[in-house]
Amino acid sequence: MTYSKRQGKTKYEWEKAFKEKIAFMSEMGVEEIDAKTFYRDLFPVGSLGTRGVLNNGKGNIIASCIHSRGKGYTRQWCVYDDMQDLDKVLGDEFGLIPPISYFGNTYNKENAHELFAIVIDIDYVGIRQFKNLYKQFSNGVQLKPTYIVSSGKGVHVYYFLKEPLALYRHRAEKLKELKELLIRRLWNDTSSIIPDKPDITGIYQGFRCVGSQTKLGKDYIVKAWKLSDKRYSLDDIQIFFKGWNKDIDISSIYEKPKKSKRISIEKAKELYPQWYQDIVIEGRSKKKGTWICNEALYEWWKNKILNEVQVGGRYYSIMALCSYGLKCGISEHKIRRDAYSFLEHLESLTFDDDNHFTRKDVKDALSALKGSNKELSMMASRQWISEHTKVDISPNKRRKKPLCRDDGTAFKAARLIQDLQDPNGEWRNKEGRPSKKNIVRQWQAEHSYGTKADCEKDTKLSRHTILKWWV
Repeated sequence: MTYSKRQGKTKYEWEKAFKEKIAFMSEMGVEEIDAKTFYRDLFPVGSLGTRGVLNNGKGNIIASCIHSRGKGYTRQWCVYDDMQDLDKVLGDEFGLIPPISYFGNTYNKENAHELFAIVIDIDYVGIRQFKNLYKQFSNGVQLKPTYIVSSGKGVHVYYFLKEPLALYRHRAEKLKELKELLIRRLWNDTSSIIPDKPDITGIYQGFRCVGSQTKLGKDYIVKAWKLSDKRYSLDDIQIFFKGWNKDIDISSIYEKPKKSKRISIEKAKELYPQWYQDIVIEGRSKKKGTWICNEALYEWWKNKILNEVQVGGRYYSIMALCSYGLKCGISEHKIRRDAYSFLEHLESLTFDDDNHFTRKDVKDALSALKGSNKELSMMASRQWISEHTKVDISPNKRRKKPLCRDDGTAFKAARLIQDLQDPNGEWRNKEGRPSKKNIVRQWQAEHSYGTKADCEKDTKLSRHTILKWWV
């Protein structure tokens, strides 16, 4: 899909729209809220941990600053209940704060503790779209948020929760489903100049910090306005969707996490002797995601990048390239080389001067080949890749087994026909099925320095069969 110049807007037009949004909220009599007041409202007094106090059962904010100078670097700070370190991210070039508290000082979902708000990010919101949103919030067409934040070219819509929600792992998918419904409800042709394929993000996403810079530059700071004192429960949001004829069952969110059924090492030794020998005695590690797919899958995805990937999915398309490459046993050198070969094409899709696709973007996406990210990449699902790259990947259709007789009459009929055509029975193979052992051994004898992979390619035998008879 291509976009007109008017849809893309120039930097000057976006700067003008940003100022017009501020002027409009002033005309409506909505007071702007400063950053410290905003985050104190989001994280009330006592909801975060105390500086220097460990194991008090409370998390802290992880504030990130991503700088583009040089090769780019990221710094993170823990913000405790006193909010002192919030100043370090205010006014920064690119400051991020998720609506989540974390245990420790690392920003990842494993350390996520409690969710304080559901936040929807809508991109490419001009002044007309901004006014549409405000009107829809006011007349009840859309669920009225607690805050609306102007983040530059887009807006962030904050629904504060009545009580922070503990982020047990089993809740993540259902919360993501609930958030996706909100995104699709709010992101439409009245609220965005690019309404198709909204950016579907999970609950762990960070958002530009109120009081930090937008993409428009240091003179354009992220602004926040309070639209309501209301804080929502998940049931409140569910009721809104019922009015929209979109029902979602959130009962599983309130279920207690299931305890894992573990057995003692002595019992495991008795039940799984081979596992005990491999893992405990010999110390081998069980690696996840070590299957090998056909290389055609990797080539298929390369074709998808050239023909279907659009702006909004370019970064993740390179991550998906890493995932498919690892699954297909492609060397990391080839994956990196292929990734950079797509740079020119992906950059050519740019329709916004502030959203170029650069070598740094490719390099960052290739981090999927490193360390623990490598294992996660191999486990990436079809659904995850489809959602993040905006490429429709339909699940494989499995053929149903044809109905057939199970009483042996089908085989009897076939043999009867063969006997009628050849009464002497010369069609029968009296020597039985040819041995694959001989094929493998003969190939080895003729190719002294050949590999198993070469043998598989020449003989068309399966890898399992070759391994069975290889000497």
